[in-house]
Amino acid sequence: MVWEVRSLAQLLLLLLVDRGTQTPTKEVQVVWAKEGSPVQLPCILSSNQPKLLGFLQKVTVTWQHWQDRTPQAKWYTVFRVEPGGLQSVGLPLQSRLQLGELGFHKGDFSLWLHPAWLTDAGEYRVWANFETSHLICHLRLHFGHASVTASPPGPIVTSDPVLLNCSFNRPDPPEAVLWSRGRVPIIPSSQHFPVGGLLFLAHVTLSDAGPWDCCIIYPDGLNVSLTYHLSVLGLEPLTQKTVYVGEGSNVELPCHLSPGLGTMPGLIAQWTLPWGRGSFRVSGNDKRSFALRLEHVSRAQAGTYNCSLSFQGYQLSAAVTLAVITVTDKSFGSSRSRKGLLCEVTPMLKQERILWTPLDNQTLENPPGPWLELGHEELQVDQWQCKVCQGTQQCGAVVYDLGLQGTGVRLSGRNPKAQKGETQLSLFLILSALLVLFLGVGAALLFLRRSQVTAGSVSALEDAASEPQGQNKAEKWSPEYQF
Repeated sequence: MVWEVRSLAQLLLLLLVDRGTQTPTKEVQVVWAKEGSPVQLPCILSSNQPKLLGFLQKVTVTWQHWQDRTPQAKWYTVFRVEPGGLQSVGLPLQSRLQLGELGFHKGDFSLWLHPAWLTDAGEYRVWANFETSHLICHLRLHFGHASVTASPPGPIVTSDPVLLNCSFNRPDPPEAVLWSRGRVPIIPSSQHFPVGGLLFLAHVTLSDAGPWDCCIIYPDGLNVSLTYHLSVLGLEPLTQKTVYVGEGSNVELPCHLSPGLGTMPGLIAQWTLPWGRGSFRVSGNDKRSFALRLEHVSRAQAGTYNCSLSFQGYQLSAAVTLAVITVTDKSFGSSRSRKGLLCEVTPMLKQERILWTPLDNQTLENPPGPWLELGHEELQVDQWQCKVCQGTQQCGAVVYDLGLQGTGVRLSGRNPKAQKGETQLSLFLILSALLVLFLGVGAALLFLRRSQVTAGSVSALEDAASEPQGQNKAEKWSPEYQF
């Protein structure tokens, strides 16, 4: 009776195990990988067989590999786990092998290779031996070649188009290809247009230089991530830039070669001055800068400067406009009796907005320019600043000091009535000095005239006394005495 019960129990156990047993399949599961990336070799117990989980404590798992690229290929054991937990790992994979994420106690017999190399390609088989049954997984590991290419290749000149192609030579099509920069997805626009594995850049700028990321996603969970570093050849500024500077100041006009092109000593840029006034040659420094430095800028130097550079057969150029800010004191109005300051920008691009700001009296309002009429309140401010803005951004400024300018306008902080009295007093003193000068000149002329008359009379008497007594006028002018 005991024997019959034991036999019946063993029979029931065999039936349960047989229902949960996965027999080997002739179909080999293909796993694709990218060299240098981690890959999972899956072998997981089916979740619809929970009764087999009770036998996992006594399971023995063995992984074997058939290496395709070995001249004398044969099966060899790369990993083995005994029921007691003893593990043995083959040398080729010892440092890169990792067990499945779920663990053996949940039926995950997968292996991870961190990372996978081309020598890992080939066939893999695994036996998970229970007490009365076994599970067999059969896989083949293939490596695909992933790449991102640019058309045209090489450095792209600014304003030129370029097409990036992200691909992986796996026969089945991917589920999706995602483009991004710095983890920010690329949204289709007039400048950047992604279509699957292609990304079209219509007009390349220097801001497009650097890494572009693509991720190829397959239905089986394989994700292939690639990065392409785009080299852009051009000069900064990208578009025509305007530099605002006050008259009499120093300024540097920027001209930089695009970054990421390595060190290139010996390059020289040609600066062409506006209105055909000549040119300058500027050597580049370690930062690939060819900035042109101007000192004591005058209004006559305003205009558009062109920086050009010949590099690798390409002719690169950048344009910089120098706008000079000047402040002058002028009279205006119908009678030209009103005094004020005029702030001007040369050249005027019709985009600037001029605003006057008092620097040492913040209670006054900021009157709009370009004219600043110097009334009583304005004359109490020693320093006025003329700001040149485009929209809400300040482009340049000039400070005009009323207390230091020697002009006919009010230059110090006194009362205008006192100024009028001082002006009248000064006029009276000037007229008095002129009157004294005229009187002195007249007296000197009168004295000089009298001196000339007296000297003439004395000379005539002396001549008469020196003549001989017996000589008359006729004898005096006789021919023998003539020369």
